[in-house]
Amino acid sequence: MCTLSNQELSVRVSHVGAELQSLRDAKTGHEYLWQGDARWWNGHSPILFPITGGLWNGRCRTPKGELQIPKHGFVRRKNWRLACQTDHALTFEYISTVGDYAAFPYAFRLLATYRLEGRALQVDFEVENLGGEDLFFQLGGHPALNLPDWRDEEPLDGFLQLEGKPESIVRAGEQGCQEPQRHPVPLTDDGLVALGVETFAHEALIFDGSQISAATLLDRTKRPVARVVSDAPVWLFWSPQGQHSPFVCAEPWYGLCDPIGYDGPVEARPFIQCAHGGEKWHGFFRIEIL
Repeated sequence: MCTLSNQELSVRVSHVGAELQSLRDAKTGHEYLWQGDARWWNGHSPILFPITGGLWNGRCRTPKGELQIPKHGFVRRKNWRLACQTDHALTFEYISTVGDYAAFPYAFRLLATYRLEGRALQVDFEVENLGGEDLFFQLGGHPALNLPDWRDEEPLDGFLQLEGKPESIVRAGEQGCQEPQRHPVPLTDDGLVALGVETFAHEALIFDGSQISAATLLDRTKRPVARVVSDAPVWLFWSPQGQHSPFVCAEPWYGLCDPIGYDGPVEARPFIQCAHGGEKWHGFFRIEIL
């Protein structure tokens, strides 16, 4: 476990998956990140690569043949190397191995940098294509934020304030893949998303097509708690389906699960990213504590 702190915040990051484990107020000790109680979900903030979500029938068709890649990819289970540490930042590195080739036969280098900037945590990703052919991939963040005044007996635990132009959502259906129908955004009269069991009756709220640029978590009194920012084209908001859960995930994804019945090539998968031979790709998300 590696730690980083300034006068405002402290963080802990695990070598396993380069996963953020803690985001605390340095003065009060208040924890903003979900701590992984398996009663609901044992994750914290996994990094999803080389796919986000799932593949129809578990298969991905590439120029190197048909691949079977597990849901959300495999780097979240791997040991990463701490490549650089400064007073303000931690950079973790994962380089593909021969053992990865059965699932993903491409040479790549993946960096995740965690940088404290006042009361904000900047998380930057870099994907470097170490081979000569095109590298098609998806990458996603999955930070889970604690609901600050969650109580078991309360049906409503806070709100989300969305920035951008949220117009409609899609849903994950069979095999966790994307249904063709679109649905209205479940907004309150004052334009917020209320957080409760009904909000996630169909699992995640999925916004595609760059509808969202940022999302702010509000407590039950509508006081701002934390804001997540990213230029990712897809955002998911998720809490375990059918459970009254004490956290919500705000997930910026550079990619999306397959549509139901999809049998096309990897380069046509939803919001697929590409790094040409020898090139680097960059993405990010940022958590601002308010």
